[in-house]
Amino acid sequence: MSNFKEIFALILSFILLYSCAKPIVVNVTLPEDKKSNCEQLEAALDDAQEFRRKAIRVLGNTPQNQARAMLFWPALMVTYLNAHEAIVAASERTVHIINIMQNKNCKNIDNLIANVQISLRMQSLKDLKETYDSLNDLYKSGGLTEKEYQTQKKKILGQ
Repeated sequence: MSNFKEIFALILSFILLYSCAKPIVVNVTLPEDKKSNCEQLEAALDDAQEFRRKAIRVLGNTPQNQARAMLFWPALMVTYLNAHEAIVAASERTVHIINIMQNKNCKNIDNLIANVQISLRMQSLKDLKETYDSLNDLYKSGGLTEKEYQTQKKKILGQ
């Protein structure tokens, strides 16, 4: 009887963990990205933004999250982790696509950038690296505490 209870508890745990929201995590880069024309890149940008919106909707005080919190709180934690991963991936994909569009001198890029909603600032990867390196140098020189460094690092990375 004891083995039955343990097996039942294990199966129930797997079912509850499986019930976590699993937003789709987009690939940041795709092989065809650089070969795509401006219209195709604009469609890919719209897709990335839609994935981000869907992942954001999973967060917050939804009825599903309330049920997860009451019935099996680890499922709520996994849901939030999955959603965060999907948001970051969609944001990184957006930056990637916009960088390609800028390199191709696509028309209407400024309007697209203005309409894009991401947590990362719109900048090239080179600018992001330079900003991060400057922050890291400042921290290593003793100009920032560990807490200040972590806070600024999260802002730079859009987290």
